[in-house]
Amino acid sequence: MQFRLAAALALSLAAMPALAQDDKVERIAFAGGELTITETPDFEKILAFDGRELARDYFVFFDRIAEVTGTEVAFVYVGPGGNACAPAVAMVWQSEDGEIASDIAGEEDCGAPAPAVSENGVFFVPWLLPGETADVRAWAPGEGFRLHGRITYAPQPDTSWASFDADAVSHPMELFQNADILAAAEALLGGELTDVASGLGTASAPDVSPGGLLYARGCVPHACGVADTFVVVDKAAQAIYLAQQDEPSARFWPERAAWPKAAAALIPSAF
Repeated sequence: MQFRLAAALALSLAAMPALAQDDKVERIAFAGGELTITETPDFEKILAFDGRELARDYFVFFDRIAEVTGTEVAFVYVGPGGNACAPAVAMVWQSEDGEIASDIAGEEDCGAPAPAVSENGVFFVPWLLPGETADVRAWAPGEGFRLHGRITYAPQPDTSWASFDADAVSHPMELFQNADILAAAEALLGGELTDVASGLGTASAPDVSPGGLLYARGCVPHACGVADTFVVVDKAAQAIYLAQQDEPSARFWPERAAWPKAAAALIPSAF
């Protein structure tokens, strides 16, 4: 999620209109007035319209102005900074009575998904972990937020053990995009799938053993060494093996004694 958001912000920087700014104030012409982002002596940043404060936090980033249902809307990312949570998204527009109004998405939810903006509305589509189901919310000026639908994590169509290529996997989370591997993980983990999969969120590319076993270790973002997850995939046996750090000892699916020798030999010492 954070990588996608960072990429979106980088693209926005390249495409945004020219802004007037000095060392402490960024100015954006909008709705016959001026949006400003001002840095305080305490390094907070304040979003305001013609001097009226709309939002403040340590990270305030102007994204763009887009037309939504016939109304120009300014989109601004607002958050505490760092990368523990995505920022919230502030929407600013001029209402029918001429007043400047604002709404914010994700302020109390560890940030918001990057908005998908169209002429007919703004859609906040969450990024899902395996096993998750979540709401998709829609927003429009003057109408506010509404539930648009619900989405559930799903693998890529027409994927199977036969189509699985261990050498093509660049991140262990990609494993769950294969329908047969996801089904095998669900059978092992049941309702714990999302928690265990989250332990692969921060990881490098998997390795492949001389015997053809894919294996990888990851950690929960910003909590490495606490609930790390280890995974082994054996295409020939059509099997997946998972372990996660826990107190007082790591948990294994299936039980560690049931792991084949070749897979068990790959288990990190921390487990």
